[in-house]
Amino acid sequence: MNPVTRFAPSPTGWLHIGGVRTALYSWLYARKNNGKFFLRIDDTDTSRSTKEFKDSIISALDHLGLDHDGDILYQSHRFDHYIDKIEELLNKDLAYYDKVEVNEKTKETDLSIQYDNRLNKDGHVIRFRNQRDQAVNIKDSVHGEISFDPKTFFDVVVLRSNGVPTYNLTSVVDDIDLGITHLVRGDDHLSNLPVQINLFRSFKADVPSFSHLPMIHGIDGKRLSKRHGAIDINHFLREGYRVDAIINYLAKTGWSHGDQEIFSTKDLLEHFSLERITKSAATFDIDKLNWLNQHYIKNDDIEKVAIQILPYLQEMDLSDSPENNDYLHNILRLGIEREYTLKNIANSVSYFYQNEIDYDLEIISKYDKDQTNRILRDIIAKLFIVDFNDKPSISACVKSTCEDLKLKFKDIGPLIRFSTTGKLNAPSIDDLCFLLGKKRTVERISRFLEIYNQ
Repeated sequence: MNPVTRFAPSPTGWLHIGGVRTALYSWLYARKNNGKFFLRIDDTDTSRSTKEFKDSIISALDHLGLDHDGDILYQSHRFDHYIDKIEELLNKDLAYYDKVEVNEKTKETDLSIQYDNRLNKDGHVIRFRNQRDQAVNIKDSVHGEISFDPKTFFDVVVLRSNGVPTYNLTSVVDDIDLGITHLVRGDDHLSNLPVQINLFRSFKADVPSFSHLPMIHGIDGKRLSKRHGAIDINHFLREGYRVDAIINYLAKTGWSHGDQEIFSTKDLLEHFSLERITKSAATFDIDKLNWLNQHYIKNDDIEKVAIQILPYLQEMDLSDSPENNDYLHNILRLGIEREYTLKNIANSVSYFYQNEIDYDLEIISKYDKDQTNRILRDIIAKLFIVDFNDKPSISACVKSTCEDLKLKFKDIGPLIRFSTTGKLNAPSIDDLCFLLGKKRTVERISRFLEIYNQ
């Protein structure tokens, strides 16, 4: 039987990178084995679920290429169906009404009806009659054989006093209706497992196979959270991390195939298996993600990288028209390996497009002012009279200035770079000036001298 998997995020926040890994593993397993992958939005918490979060989650998954089969299933649209299933449990004496206990934890709880339905009974919840006769034993593909002692079981609420069905009930009902055969999710759900298995059995349904993924931790060994920095997948997409790098990185965060580090989606679909997911917690290493992202950028065609960088330049109102990108291609050929995200690359080359450079004169404070003026005025005079038809003629001007002023290149080169770019670290002088062209090169150095001598 071909597998059926799902990803069921809750739209009460942004999509966490840990959630993306869960979706990726579920998607890979289904796609590799010619199965189905469904997307379910667990939005029963209507007070905290927002359209913004829903749209963001769906958009991110689409951007990452994790396509789903069929329509998206929204739990908030299925409340009537859940009431039918709870009534089925009541009729089988597998559920019962229980008076709400008011104590220190619950006394501030709003008991007013949020979802009006025929099963509501003022001041009461409905509990699932959880069997306590035998242990629940499962074989998890990650954790192996797991046994749950029935002494730890209790009767869980399946319908709150406000009329809203609970997660354990809705999740099981939906998984039955979708025909889920393999459930991949975080191991924080292990505590839900015995009651959910008992619910599957109460509905006379097949129990899926389970794969509970260890949590992703920060470098400090603690569960990944906002204190470790950005963990929202949309942050990484906005900052210019490529989809192929993100997919490669997250696939390797808890799964391996020998010593191989670089995986295309095609490679992953060939090699991925649930049995090779590691049991130990994975560590989120931003340096490794940066390295991978840089690898994919450096090894792609310049033309493709330029298309990906263009939106970041357009945000800064700096780019040429998309139809005329030869200039950008030439810029990227000078030093694409220096940065690790598309946004960083766009920022690092912005000076090629700016009409006016902002100079931080503190950067060159160690240089003698009189000598700086002599150097730059001399190079302007030499560059002004040569054609910028080739790079050797530009190099000859710099060499001539060194000889005339009896200085070394290290005394001159940084000042030319700074006056033309506002940076000390920039491409070689001949590459830089040749690409800027004679007019802009001379104008930038001249304008710098005006600012420098104010």
